Amino acid sequence: MSRRFNRPSALAVITGAVLVFLFAPIVVVVLNAFNDNRTLDSWGGFTGRWFHQAFVDPAVRSALWVSVRVALASTAISLAIAIPASLWTRRAGPRARALLDGTTYMRIVLPEIVAAVGLFLLFRRVNFPLGLTTIVIGHVVFTSAYATIVIQARVATLSTTLEEAARDLGARPWRAFRRVTLPLLRPAVIVAGLLVFTFSMDDVITSAFLSGNTVTLPVMIFGLMRFHVTPEVNAIAAGVTVLTLVTFSLATALLGLRVGASMVAGAQPAEAAA
Repeated sequence: MSRRFNRPSALAVITGAVLVFLFAPIVVVVLNAFNDNRTLDSWGGFTGRWFHQAFVDPAVRSALWVSVRVALASTAISLAIAIPASLWTRRAGPRARALLDGTTYMRIVLPEIVAAVGLFLLFRRVNFPLGLTTIVIGHVVFTSAYATIVIQARVATLSTTLEEAARDLGARPWRAFRRVTLPLLRPAVIVAGLLVFTFSMDDVITSAFLSGNTVTLPVMIFGLMRFHVTPEVNAIAAGVTVLTLVTFSLATALLGLRVGASMVAGAQPAEAAA
């Protein structure tokens, strides 16, 4: 009896220790963002002035706006690639699907620094100026792979019955896609978009290699930390952490939606598609 009850206890202790190891640095960053002592050597009291001082800085706001623009562009382009690629797998043969899966997973497994260096050398070779466009291209290389995996998993569970019914009722292919297929894919598309947006906002390596004179917020934080970790850096990091947690929470909640809910939502568009 004691052995049987000790095993769950030991597992709980190990799990708790791992969670503390993972989240303790984040807690320290957030707490130091409210530390009134600028040197961070000791606790000097609670204050929120570092958030105000950081986010009224024109350089910080400029870097944040660049990161948001890059993330929005990366999300839009990644979804534009992932949706047709995922739908294409339903009609493609085994070899074509294997080729798509191989290129998709290769972009995820390949170390990011290798892809970043390769793109940097390519842009230098063709004399393409580094900046906002090259950052977006670099992000899309790997973010589109994540979007494809999420949407492809949803496509694999869909039946073509509703889309075929809409076509039989006279709906053209684009209308059937817009009124039937897309509503069924909406949960996966939203989740993929949130994940891509988060990954793009948090990226450092690709942005650092392909930014040129353009500075994103993660690159700016990394540059500030090379000299000294100040309360402003902790405040910026805490803000990015909150944004990331909110985005992932939304993605997790949407990922938990039942397939039946989207099927009900797509049944009525199928009847009205014609």
